[in-house]
Amino acid sequence: MIGLSVSRDSVASRRAARVAVTFACVAGAGCAGIRHQAVVDAGPGSGSGGATGGTGDDGGMVFARYDGPRPSFDGVMDAPPRAVGSAPLGDAACAAQTQKAERLPLDIYVMLDSSGSMSEVTATGQTKWDAISAALTAFMTDPNSAGLGVGLQYFPLTKAGVPPGCAVDGDCVGSGPCNILKTCAAGSQVVECQKDSDCGRGDVCIPLGGCTASNDFCVPVGGFCGGGFGLPPGNACVAIPGYCGGRDSCAGASYATPAVEVTTLTTASINAMVASLKAHMPDGMTPTSAALTGAITHAQTLARASNGHRVVVLLATDGLPDECTPSDTAGVASIVASGVAGTPSISTFVFGVFAPAEQQVAQMNLDAIAVAGGTKQAFVTNVGQNVEQAFLSALNSVRTEALSCQFKVPAATAGQTLDYYSVNVQFTSGAGQMVTIGNVKSKAACDSRQGGWYYDVDPATGTPQNISICDTSCAQLRGDPAGRVDVLVGCKTEIIVP
Repeated sequence: MIGLSVSRDSVASRRAARVAVTFACVAGAGCAGIRHQAVVDAGPGSGSGGATGGTGDDGGMVFARYDGPRPSFDGVMDAPPRAVGSAPLGDAACAAQTQKAERLPLDIYVMLDSSGSMSEVTATGQTKWDAISAALTAFMTDPNSAGLGVGLQYFPLTKAGVPPGCAVDGDCVGSGPCNILKTCAAGSQVVECQKDSDCGRGDVCIPLGGCTASNDFCVPVGGFCGGGFGLPPGNACVAIPGYCGGRDSCAGASYATPAVEVTTLTTASINAMVASLKAHMPDGMTPTSAALTGAITHAQTLARASNGHRVVVLLATDGLPDECTPSDTAGVASIVASGVAGTPSISTFVFGVFAPAEQQVAQMNLDAIAVAGGTKQAFVTNVGQNVEQAFLSALNSVRTEALSCQFKVPAATAGQTLDYYSVNVQFTSGAGQMVTIGNVKSKAACDSRQGGWYYDVDPATGTPQNISICDTSCAQLRGDPAGRVDVLVGCKTEIIVP
């Protein structure tokens, strides 16, 4: 009889600012001179100084004006390029009336990994599952989260009628086969195998058992693990139920239906979320691609119906994909990239918790998914750290980053039609210096050096609702909390010429 020194959980893991936002109408034909102003908490940021380009050094960025409505932002110019840092557009005298405008509300669809390895214990004594649940609860009850929308679904979801465990293929009811954990019999460590040839010469591959009174694996099944200090006698080595292949759903539509729908945080909605978390237990494997396909589909549906809300997906996981197609990082990255490129565009934030030895590789893989999802990099911690605090910090960062540079397109004056090709974004620094931020066609056209701004929908194909500031420009705006952003309506749109 061998009492193996690797914990059952570890093997399970192997298996399974303040920115004043002003909308102004520049005097001209059909312009009523309406000015909309709001104050938005931009959150902590990096960088310093004014908006992209500054004065004295245009950084190579030039603009061109559009002349009247066009079928698309195609880069056609009718005026000589003008450098960043030139005089502000329009006449300040047109801002005769002031109305408060709202920042874009934020909705977060959390796709939470509930695979069996989430029961692994962390350095604080919490399981990963309990740490993640506690952080999510603290985030929702934080006064700074008031007004946010949050919803939740888990992965994996299982197919109806397939049992949670099996001993033989026939137990799997049309699914299967029954996959049973096995180990090479020799030695004192778990060495996973499927057949004898996976082990050393003379060794055999046998089913792995679990001790009934301790958190250890054991072989052979049917023997005893023994008593030992603090353990009762009769600590038997019993069979671990197998796992039916195909038990977990790989249908994206399954994950597009939330366990708790995304809704504005209230006492009732928070209680519903907490109750759902308490009722759910870790089990299964990691069908990441199916989960994200469903999450992005649902987020897009919400965004279309939400009248100006920004909807994002947050993936929280403790493992890389191990079932469903695609199951590789590149394939999963392509799924979230399609979300960013879609209409409406959906960004995906990523949080991961791994063993210390796995963190470097996990960071590389999850970063690739986060970058494809339009969110720069993943938040990754390990079980040797405070997982609850790490996830809470990640949630706070998502709240700040997703809101800080998203604004509503101003409504047209009654009886007028807004000309989307005569809109410009202007930044006034805390020192009073005005510069113009140029337009780009889409998020994908943002430049890491030049920045810019873009509509959520190309005016040639639909009706824009939101204005987004590119990451580079956004970081610079955050660096000047005393500054403000003006959206000027009535002057030909100035675009960035690469």
